Amino acid sequence: MILYSNGQYYSSEEALFTIENRALQYGDGVFETMIYKNGSVSFLNDHLIRLRKAMACLELTNEDCMNDQSLQDIIQELLLKNSLTGSARIKVLVHRTWGGLYAPTSNEGILSILVSEQAPPALLVKDYIVFSDDTRNYYHKASSFKTVSSGRYVMAGLEMKRRKANDIIIMDIDGNLSECLQANLFWVRNNEVYTPSIETGCIDGIIRKQIKHYCEEHSIRFHASFFPLVELERAEVVFAGNVAGLAAFKKIEAVSFQTEHPLLDALRTLLL
Repeated sequence: MILYSNGQYYSSEEALFTIENRALQYGDGVFETMIYKNGSVSFLNDHLIRLRKAMACLELTNEDCMNDQSLQDIIQELLLKNSLTGSARIKVLVHRTWGGLYAPTSNEGILSILVSEQAPPALLVKDYIVFSDDTRNYYHKASSFKTVSSGRYVMAGLEMKRRKANDIIIMDIDGNLSECLQANLFWVRNNEVYTPSIETGCIDGIIRKQIKHYCEEHSIRFHASFFPLVELERAEVVFAGNVAGLAAFKKIEAVSFQTEHPLLDALRTLLL
């Protein structure tokens, strides 16, 4: 596999980083995961907007990340070098150059990009979901962005595996619904869409934005607020959503749900 870092293309077998790496030692960096299909990156503009907001939050700078065409050219060249002509998964990572301890000495960011063959389509239905006992979200300046300091998601993932679940729902520190392991949480009731507020500490997802726009365009009420766990018991369908797909939940702990709904089918067209 060929990857890109700091202006150069490398084989994945080459050692690119030393121990003097702020992403490794301090989790000092941000990333975006994108899907390439049908000859283009899905929702590229939204990804770039979120990436730049995340960089601004951590005061990171990188010229290539500020130039749409430059970044697209690098991605296209990388796909070509890896002979990926169909669908692909793209990870764009920006981490700070070495220097300093918790207070860095530079704001210069190093851009790295990895591409891989896209995994099979996401599951349309997930059979068993649990509420996390170990992990809680909380809102702060960077909580809505994807950062490389993802310890709480790793903890939630370990709990999910230990409890033999297909996904896990994370709450905030006040007990409100927040998000799923790798996706935003949504549910439908009376043909209206509900999702937790960004202020619960969840990621401001790309597909979340698309679903909100769809609802606005089709005069469907979209509720983003603080919701307790019992709110899900009133839902007609519950699902997780990210750019890889929308997956309906069949059972959340002891409560079963239907996995088909006309509105969910309509929302899935956003990913075609």
